Amino acid sequence: MTATTADLNSGLTIDPVRAECIRTLFQQIRNSFAAAGVVTVYMCATQAPFNPWTEIVGWLAAQIATQVFRLWLVARYRRIPADDDGRRLEQAARLNTLYMLIAGGVWGSTAFLFMETSQPITVALTLCGLYGISGGSVPGNAYNPSGLYAFVGAIFGLVMLRFLLIGQYVYDVLGLASIGYSAILFGFCRVQNRELKEGFAIRFENRRLLAALEIEKAEAEAARVRAEKANLAKSQLLAAASHDLRQPLHALSLFSGSLQSLALDDEAKDVASRIQSNVAAMEKLFNGLLDISRLEAGVVQSHREPVSCQDLFDRLAGYFDPVAEQQGLDLRFRDTQLWVDADPALTEQICVNLVTNALRYTRTGGVLVAARRRAGRVCIEVSDTGIGIARADQARIFDEFVQIGNPERDRGKGLGLGLAIAQRLAAILGSRIEIASAEGRGSRFSFALPAAQPAKPAKTMAAPDLVRGLRVLLVDDDAMVREGASLLLRQWGVEVALAEDLAPAEALVRDNPPFDVCLADYRLPGDRDGLSVIATLAALPGAPRAFCLVTGDMAAEVLAAADAARVPIIHKPLHPARLRALLNHLAAGARREVA
Repeated sequence: MTATTADLNSGLTIDPVRAECIRTLFQQIRNSFAAAGVVTVYMCATQAPFNPWTEIVGWLAAQIATQVFRLWLVARYRRIPADDDGRRLEQAARLNTLYMLIAGGVWGSTAFLFMETSQPITVALTLCGLYGISGGSVPGNAYNPSGLYAFVGAIFGLVMLRFLLIGQYVYDVLGLASIGYSAILFGFCRVQNRELKEGFAIRFENRRLLAALEIEKAEAEAARVRAEKANLAKSQLLAAASHDLRQPLHALSLFSGSLQSLALDDEAKDVASRIQSNVAAMEKLFNGLLDISRLEAGVVQSHREPVSCQDLFDRLAGYFDPVAEQQGLDLRFRDTQLWVDADPALTEQICVNLVTNALRYTRTGGVLVAARRRAGRVCIEVSDTGIGIARADQARIFDEFVQIGNPERDRGKGLGLGLAIAQRLAAILGSRIEIASAEGRGSRFSFALPAAQPAKPAKTMAAPDLVRGLRVLLVDDDAMVREGASLLLRQWGVEVALAEDLAPAEALVRDNPPFDVCLADYRLPGDRDGLSVIATLAALPGAPRAFCLVTGDMAAEVLAAADAARVPIIHKPLHPARLRALLNHLAAGARREVA
């Protein structure tokens, strides 16, 4: 492969894959400016009540100086000619590593400027900012790992030094935990760098093969475009849903959830709430990608029954009325007596995605949701007075990551997954989402379902909270996840036992009364996985009454394997509310089996 790649890049004196990594590093570096700006504002805003303004302004000036230096680096890179032999590319990469070292020193200096042991909240706020900026630097620096090593090493080296100078045991432990976190980030970066290099090498090899085939130019170009488009979409999905990056996010969600139960002052509660809100935003991204992966794996099945369109509309009104009111829009649901034969959850998810999309792209006017009978079927329609969609774009709006009217990729306008998910869910129900739209005049999305006769009303009872007093066994090899889950569960009154692998889990099952629930991570040390651990524990005398697989892995084979084993699966990052609902569900099922 080296020789063939050199044929395509004969003017380079460095490895072409390395050259491509450096080019990509600088092409996406502008995204880091926004991240640095957000965390800088967070750091200044949260430290303002506790530190002199002169220190904050001085640190901010140093931060601005580092960003000016980075702007100079980018401008210098852009002057490198396209036919450069690679020497100036390597020099640009070394200068970027120097910048990352300096920037890490500036960020790490906050450990000395802002952390006051007399006010522990300043330590927590500062560490939140440092953990966030260092964790967020992994994807961008995976193209040049030395930059990450310099950046994260400088930050947590200074943090460790600060804690050692304090001379208290708890801070020494916190410093060691921070060093461990940096080591984890180094590992993530190495894995992603290896995958990126392999991807670039495959790309170069594919180009060589296309050139060697000597087919018609138009056919070769079309094949290359299709291959690169598919490769890019897959890379985006795998990068965003990486199991390794979901692990710390899962732990952060558990820790931030436990903060809500502590006795904090109003300011600290506000900070904790903001942390939880940002964790929820990241969870939203992962969950959208998870929905796509589950649909691709074919594990989403429909369970049809008569569904009242009016009940559906009432629930949607409860979700979206406050949103529409906040945007100054008129959201109306037309009263109806129609029923459809469909899966209630899938139908509701389709409508949620369609209404969300309508509200997002409507500036003035409103949105109308209605159900109409048409030839033995019921057509559910979502109409808006929004920006509309050009005819040329209507065929591609159901593709993943496609957004019309959002060239700046504003995350507030979604991720470009909602319509793609809705269309696939409609296909499971034997339907298809149709669109009628004109630019500047709004859009109408609709899908048809078989009509059904009204079902007899069922008596409902409020589900009891079964969490307190529950006995839970958690099997997870990540110490931070075990610690965060244990802290949160014990605050709920749960009796929790922790195991990092199969052997200690077996010992706990044998030596204790039966556990009510066992939660097992999928990825465990060695060749074992969560499904094999569950199978082993289930065969023991006094086995846990209920099991659930917890994983950040969204690969289709994992989903299919869990489905085949009839083991329920829930994905990281796991919001505290979802964890409590899961435990209630599993506990209720276990009690029914015992009864």
